[in-house]
Amino acid sequence: MFNLCGKCRRNPWPYLMVLFISSFIAFVTWLTLSAADLPASSRNIMTAGAFLIAVGVLLSYMVSCMRRHCADDQHSVH
Repeated sequence: MFNLCGKCRRNPWPYLMVLFISSFIAFVTWLTLSAADLPASSRNIMTAGAFLIAVGVLLSYMVSCMRRHCADDQHSVH
């Protein structure tokens, strides 16, 4: 999965942080859109979109950092 070492792949904290930060972003988006005069369906779609975009961006950043960390560990061992 994502070309990571076993130690990084099994660590749940980075994935939980991505979900926590994305949920916070979605909550703030929902609160902001609640103040606007928009239909509930539009607010829900935009909130879900903000959550999915945040998950995608944070997950790609996290995986690239973990890949670099795993590569540095493998090069330092040899």
